[in-house]
Formats: sequence, structure tokens, C-alpha cells
Amino acid sequence: MGSFATRGEHAPLAVRHVMPTRSHAGKRYLVLGGAGGAGKAAAALLAAEGASVVIADVREQALNEAIASLGPNAGAVSGVVVDLGDAASVAAAIEEAIEKLGAIDGLVNCAAIVRHVDPLDTPWGDWERIFSINVFGAFEAARLVAKAMIAKGIRGAIVNVASEAGKKGHTQSLAYSASKAAMINFTRVLSEVLAPDDINVNCVCPGGMATDMLREVAVAYGDLVSQAPDDVFKQLISSQLRRHIDPTELARTISFLLSDDAMIIRGQAINTDGGDTPY
Repeated sequence: MGSFATRGEHAPLAVRHVMPTRSHAGKRYLVLGGAGGAGKAAAALLAAEGASVVIADVREQALNEAIASLGPNAGAVSGVVVDLGDAASVAAAIEEAIEKLGAIDGLVNCAAIVRHVDPLDTPWGDWERIFSINVFGAFEAARLVAKAMIAKGIRGAIVNVASEAGKKGHTQSLAYSASKAAMINFTRVLSEVLAPDDINVNCVCPGGMATDMLREVAVAYGDLVSQAPDDVFKQLISSQLRRHIDPTELARTISFLLSDDAMIIRGQAINTDGGDTPY
């Protein structure tokens, strides 16, 4: 069902910039997908808040560029290369991250891929590749980090980055939407499994965030409807904010969910899409 508006559109709401605190001083975090827009923003904020951070990504050059872009906080961040579609690579990357940090207090599961195709034409290979990274690799990383934390008696948190697509679904990215629904589900189960070890698990569900992935979406959708990618990108915004979500805004929610302040928020899929998802 469509909607009928009786009020005019308002101007875009400004991004509110918040000064970082030292709320994560002395903490040690691993951020998967740390060379991408959301992962890099999360790593930058956590480092600014006093944490030591390892960012992991499949793109080595992008990793180095991400670290270099952190400026004065770059010294608190190091990188490891990982292919989340390969279990041995995931295990090796987590072992290397632990060697660099000494131990891990928390994980940000931010790596993902998306492919766009008519759902009736979705090839088997797309399902395999998307789920191998977005679900199997993400869960393997969470499992191994949790076991390492339990072995050292560390109380901490895991934050999985899902998507509003995991709740609402998108016609042209069915496999991606299903993978994020699976992440929301395993977040809920892991939360209960790890509660006795005082490891909190939640996920965030971002929407139209100004990242390279959203620009890839705009290119794919533009091809499907014969529109320029820039024109499509401009439409992929929050209906309430009337603008794209800034990665730094998602980073603040991730930082909060990693903190002790979020202890009573457990196993949740937090909507971080500017109000577009109603449940």
C-alpha cells in the first residue's frame, strides 16, 4: 500500500557532530570490513575513544589507506588481511589480531558483499558467495572471537552489522537480504548462548548510508531502470532525515553497543536507518 502525505517535505536534518570521549580507553577491538565506509568510521571512533584497534579486510591496499587516513589516531590501529569466504583465512586473521592486541575485548562484524539481480534470475553461485561471506564467515569470526574471550575470562561485546534489508527485504538483492536476515537470527541465538560468559551480542541495521556499497547499489539500480547512478544515489536516503546517513552516526551506535552502558540491550537488531523500518 502506498502512502498519502498531508504535510510537505522538510529540509534535510543536519548531521550532529559529537566529540569523542575516552569511553573505550584500554580496550582492544577487531573490526572486520574495516577498510570500508562503516567499518573505517567505527575503527576511527573507537581509536579516538582510547581503544587499540585491528581492522581486517580482504583489500590490503585499502587497509593501508584506511589506517593512513586516521591521522593522529593511526598509531592505535593496525591491519590484517582476511577473506571471510575462507575459514582458514578467518582463523589466521583472528589469531594475528590477538597477537597484535594481546587479547580482544570486542568484535565489529562489518564486512559484507551484495549482488543485484532479478530474484528469478539469481544464480546458485551468488547465493553461495554471499552467504559464505555475510553469514558463514561472519559467524565463524564471532565464534572464534567469543571462544578466545571466554578462554581469557574477558567480558565484552560483539556487534554485527546487518541491514534494514534483513528485515524488509529488497527485490533486486534477494540473496543479500536473506543473508542479513540470517545474521539477525544468529545474533539473537549467540546473545543467549554467550550470556553466561557475560559477552553481549547485538546487531545494527543501517539503511541509506553514504558508503561505496550504496554507490554500487545506485549503479546496479541505475542499470535496471536506465537512470544515471548519481540520480539513483540521491534517492536512496532516509525518509525522515531527508539525507544519507553518515557512517560516523552508525559508528556512534556501534561504540555504544560495545560499551558497558548497553548491558541491558541484548540480542537486538537495532534499526539505524533513520526511521524507515518500523519494527
